[in-house]
Amino acid sequence: MNKSEEKDIDFNNDLAFDLAVDVLHKYAEGCKVSKEKGMMDPMLGSYLLVNNLAIGLIFKAEGFESEIIDILKSAIEDAAFKIKKTKGDDNE
Repeated sequence: MNKSEEKDIDFNNDLAFDLAVDVLHKYAEGCKVSKEKGMMDPMLGSYLLVNNLAIGLIFKAEGFESEIIDILKSAIEDAAFKIKKTKGDDNE
């Protein structure tokens, strides 16, 4: 990979991160909260966000659905690895 390609990937990664943060912020602002708990259920919210992103990506992947499913699984595993590494939790 040359420097230009690397720079483009870094730019796209930063853009994807910024968009994800914006989506999370908009979602959190718009969620209906539980009167009992005073907040939305974070597990349900996480599931709904990931599920709807997956639906959109799989829908647009006409003919490549299984590849996109594999990419989604890899992305989740990579994210978990990065977070564990960042937190210094190398034991798992």
